[in-house]
Amino acid sequence: MACCFSRLLALAIKIISPTKGLNTSAQIFELMQVYPQGITVQELSNRLNRPVSMLNLCLKSLVASKKILARKNHNQWVYTVNNTKSCLKGIGEWEVGSGK
Repeated sequence: MACCFSRLLALAIKIISPTKGLNTSAQIFELMQVYPQGITVQELSNRLNRPVSMLNLCLKSLVASKKILARKNHNQWVYTVNNTKSCLKGIGEWEVGSGK
């Protein structure tokens, strides 16, 4: 039986540098300003062209830091900006180009 591993294809992997601008968490927060009634993760995914899994990680972090609020609406989560003064402190301190 001949081994099929002798014909492995070499894949070229290109490592890219982060781009300048807002990271994903900052983009989420900025977009949420336009939706005071709230926005779902699927809507965020469609508008930001990011996978839902990445957005869920960012949303979890934003909820934990109390910058945004999450509420269950029927069978999906809706996220809104937390507008209390104490929670808006430090909003401008986003990491640029970190990817999250």
